[in-house]
Amino acid sequence: VGTIDTERAKQIMENLLTGVVKHRSEVVLIDITGVPVVDTMVAHHIIQAADAVRLVGAKCMLVGIRPEIAQTIVNLGIDLNQFTTKNTLKKGVEAALELTSRKIVNVEGAE
Repeated sequence: VGTIDTERAKQIMENLLTGVVKHRSEVVLIDITGVPVVDTMVAHHIIQAADAVRLVGAKCMLVGIRPEIAQTIVNLGIDLNQFTTKNTLKKGVEAALELTSRKIVNVEGAE
């Protein structure tokens, strides 16, 4: 949550890639719900992170896109067509589960 500057973006990418490799992730959700402003620099960092994730073998989804952020992205002419996008984290998780042929199962009462 908060502003993403170059130093923070570098730290995020290092942690992200370490996690993808360590957990053998198939899908990564980048949630921008708490990012107050998406400018060209923030978009550049997001695109770089997604490219790096793809290079280590995972797919990347951009989630948490509020209407005002979507409008800003379009107005700035930022191309995010390489992403699957979802407006909420919940929808992103659902799409990731479907993409990996997994589902959430209620085990309450299971023996």
